Amino acid sequence: MIDSKKRQLLVEQIDSHLRRTARQLIKFDTLDETLNYLIEAFCEQFSCDYVAINLKLRGCLAARVAKGESFHLHHALPLPLERCSPRFFMDAVCSDHVISEEERCSFLENLEQEGFASWFTVPIKECDSDSFGVLVIGFRHYVPLVLDAEKLFQEFGKDIATAIGLSKERENKKKKMKGMEWLKENACLGSSIEELISGILEQVRKGTHVESAFVYLYDEVDHSFVYHPPSYGPINAPEKIKIEGNYHISSYFPFIEKIGREEITVPLIVNFKTIGVLHARNKKGKAFSQEDLETLQFLSSHVSVLIENARLYKNQIEDKSRLEKLVVHHQELVKQTLVGEGFSEITNTLAQMIGHTVVLFDRFFRPISHHLIDMKQNQLEQLFRQLDLEKWNFFQANYQEQWVKLADQDDFGIWRVVGGGDLLGYLGVKISKREADLLLRMTFNHALHVYAIQFIKQKLVLEAKEQVKDSFLNKLFVENIQNQEEIIEYASIFHLDIFQAHKIGIFSIDLNDDVGQASSLLETEAKKTWIWERIRENLLQYDRDIIVTRKDGFYILIAPDKPDRCWEQVYARLTRGAALEGEKVEICLGISKSTERLEDYYVCYKQALQTLKIVRHQFKRKGFLSFDNLGSYSILYDLRDTFAAQLFLKNYLDPLLSYGNGKGKGKDLFDTLRAYLYKNGNLKDTADDLFIHRSSLKYRLEKIEEILQIKLEDAEERFHLMLAYKLYDLYHLED
Repeated sequence: MIDSKKRQLLVEQIDSHLRRTARQLIKFDTLDETLNYLIEAFCEQFSCDYVAINLKLRGCLAARVAKGESFHLHHALPLPLERCSPRFFMDAVCSDHVISEEERCSFLENLEQEGFASWFTVPIKECDSDSFGVLVIGFRHYVPLVLDAEKLFQEFGKDIATAIGLSKERENKKKKMKGMEWLKENACLGSSIEELISGILEQVRKGTHVESAFVYLYDEVDHSFVYHPPSYGPINAPEKIKIEGNYHISSYFPFIEKIGREEITVPLIVNFKTIGVLHARNKKGKAFSQEDLETLQFLSSHVSVLIENARLYKNQIEDKSRLEKLVVHHQELVKQTLVGEGFSEITNTLAQMIGHTVVLFDRFFRPISHHLIDMKQNQLEQLFRQLDLEKWNFFQANYQEQWVKLADQDDFGIWRVVGGGDLLGYLGVKISKREADLLLRMTFNHALHVYAIQFIKQKLVLEAKEQVKDSFLNKLFVENIQNQEEIIEYASIFHLDIFQAHKIGIFSIDLNDDVGQASSLLETEAKKTWIWERIRENLLQYDRDIIVTRKDGFYILIAPDKPDRCWEQVYARLTRGAALEGEKVEICLGISKSTERLEDYYVCYKQALQTLKIVRHQFKRKGFLSFDNLGSYSILYDLRDTFAAQLFLKNYLDPLLSYGNGKGKGKDLFDTLRAYLYKNGNLKDTADDLFIHRSSLKYRLEKIEEILQIKLEDAEERFHLMLAYKLYDLYHLED
């Protein structure tokens, strides 16, 4: 036993050494420097045979630094923590202490097997924090350890823990400083996104020793996080993560800023906007610590700005390049209007320019030209069917730009082609609405102007042809032709063989009463003009041999009299071209006889006109009729202007019309007699047609016989009356 003075001296010596050592520990920058100094100091001061600092690492107690020989401990470590008694991580323990069976462990057994005459361990921990590990000091010869030094050793363990914490903090600061130096070096304008990502992953590897790391960048157009190369280590992640409905980032990255897991995700944020994420994975069994999270957050907070600047710079360069190409393409589009006669060249150029399918429609929403980029022919036909159902909405809407969602959920943009204040057509492009940025819209606007120029060019050509055509018709449809050579010259312009047999067709366009009452006269005429132009284009597509024109407010067809020509099909084309969604349009057509001589064109024009009038009044349900099928009307047509015909009419029908001072009674009798004659004198059919009782019909017929002084049973009288009604129809066609 040592006396109290020696004990006191030893305690003071130990305390003085530990204080000096503790003061020196805070001077070192790295953890290795700190630990090596600690070991050297102990060996020098106390002549110990073995000193080791063992730290917790990945669930094990592992030797970090050691001096001296220790066969058993050297081979036993690293040792799983569950095979180490918690006492060693909580209190100082020495060879003189009594250790219970419950506290014995593999670590103690290996320590005892070393055969140290004296040893002690100190937990490396601060007051209430977890232990970093255990400091072990051993002597081969006996050293009297005083119990009074136990508290000093524990305090020294706290100092070591503090020093270790400070060393780690300084190391982290150094890492950050190196990271800042790297950021400073790579902050120059022009660094690519790939270079920045490669740099930050290298910093992540150095700062956290991860197994793998990679970056997702957010695509605002596609609403998705897209993997952006390069990466570090093996990765097993989808190329794209689609954002659908739920905008909480944790729903797609469950390890967002969470420690204690083998995976971790840190957002890349610029101006409160997430531009991407940094995702890292550790080896199995190694969790990310708070220190790792802070390192990743530090790197991401600074590199986010660099990545965003690189993206903006890249976009600026691309936009500049696109603008330069845009100027070239605009010049190419303008060139097509100068050298091309149609729309196909413009459509092909525009589609190749923007890399998307382009379709040009006329103002009736019929396709004129198209160029497929990302569509197949069957998809195009499906598109036409869908647009045909919705086209009336396009007509009524007055928006310059409209969008349609296709059957496959793709977008289809539609722009109005306008020139001189008139709607000329529609430009359709299959493109995502989000993709249609400012530069693309500039291209579309330029293309719309180019299309408008081409439409106007064609319109001017057509108007010039129409003027020539009007002059030609004014010279052709006259009773006495003055200059046959000039007419023949005009006819050759329209590829019309004037000496070949032709038929003249004249048709009318009538809107139903509801439309006429609801619309003003100008609106009605505008609608008729719109229908007429649809009919004209429809007929020209059906038969190029037909000349379609207007004269004196009538719509005229001049068609070669071919044996295989079916006027019923022509009429069907007329009605199909006149079809309007939600409105009833009536088309009536009168057809002349065939021309044989040049002078016959005037006669046939009059025949077609007269036939049209009869169809509109008597055969509206049928819709069309040829002059050859008029029957008695064709004979009466030449008689209606004679004085005898007028006297005939006055004798047979005027008494009925003037009965009752021209009021309703006379008109009722007039209509009753017409019905009776057209029903061949059948009382039942006549009563049913007039919706009156048979007795009422008999009374009216008796009254008619009394007024006209005739007998209706007389077949001769009935013939005269029928003839009078037909003449009446001819006289009153203009009413």
